[in-house]
Amino acid sequence: MPGRAEPLSSVDSYTDILTTYFTSRAEEALYRASLLSQKFIEEGLGPEEIIAIHAEAVEAATAGLGYRERARASTDALQFLLEMMIAYGVQYRAYLDLRLRDREREIEARLSLERQRVQDAEESDREKEEILATISHELRTPITAAIGNIDLARRSLDRQQHERLPRQLTAARDAMGRLSELTDDLVGVSRDGLPMLVLEPVAAGEVLRQACTFARTMAAEKQIALLTDDLGPCDAVGDASALLAVFGNLLSNAIRYTPEGGRVEARCGVDGDWAWFSVTDTGIGMTQETRARIFEKFYRAPDVKRSEPRGLGLGLSIAQRLVASHHGRLEVESQPGQGSTFRVWLPREPVAAGRESGVSGDRGHDQSK
Repeated sequence: MPGRAEPLSSVDSYTDILTTYFTSRAEEALYRASLLSQKFIEEGLGPEEIIAIHAEAVEAATAGLGYRERARASTDALQFLLEMMIAYGVQYRAYLDLRLRDREREIEARLSLERQRVQDAEESDREKEEILATISHELRTPITAAIGNIDLARRSLDRQQHERLPRQLTAARDAMGRLSELTDDLVGVSRDGLPMLVLEPVAAGEVLRQACTFARTMAAEKQIALLTDDLGPCDAVGDASALLAVFGNLLSNAIRYTPEGGRVEARCGVDGDWAWFSVTDTGIGMTQETRARIFEKFYRAPDVKRSEPRGLGLGLSIAQRLVASHHGRLEVESQPGQGSTFRVWLPREPVAAGRESGVSGDRGHDQSK
């Protein structure tokens, strides 16, 4: 099979086209010259280099011609070069315009990226300032309440109004308890890695029922129905205290962000090697943007801040870390104005080393439960 011919060099191409022009003076040769000018531009050749190629091509194309033929060819060659340079100029102008537009787009992309970086930095600074302000406010509130009630208790004691002491000291103790919870949350969320838990077989369904019992007072105050009809014996491998904190957080959030007269439902069930536990509410729901950030430390959505000013935005972050320490998964389904469902998946048997990665993507659970 014959070998493939190598492409002609710029000089050879130019000589071939010029020879054709000498012979026929056809428009086709000038058209081919305009195409060749585009190739010169792509190769980065300037006018001086094209003139040098032209001189070399004329020498090659007129070799062996007589004096008269060479003189006529020289005149034709000048006309050809003029046409060639006109085509080159037009093509080069279009080429420069294209490169200029490409450069402008590149500069605009860089400026846009830099503006985005500045905006992200400013947003990060605002978030940090807001977090610090929130932490300061949240810590100051129970401290102020505790100090105020202790001062009242001291005045009551000085005035021999002993009957007021239990109520004032209880209020001070509750405030200090709230401060202790906030401090524990801040300490817990600042630790790297996952918390170390003692995982053992536990009646997790009963743990969820206990969390519901603790949440009933809060639900009753907002006239919210707390339904627990579908809480069966859902055993799992876990840490009862940690699971109580997880379920308590989910129930507290559900009640807090559900309008009066709404409904919160706790359920659990079994799906193969996994037990699932869900808390569904008829509350304000979440946008897609909020769902994407709901487990970030200190994150609180704007509509959440309006409906419930209190909070550090740490509860769900801590809950997710606790569930991860169980080799499980915490999921959320929600639509704005249509409520939310948080679902915890826990293994029913001890998880062997190296199986943790299967939790997030290999289960194939039915998400409609």
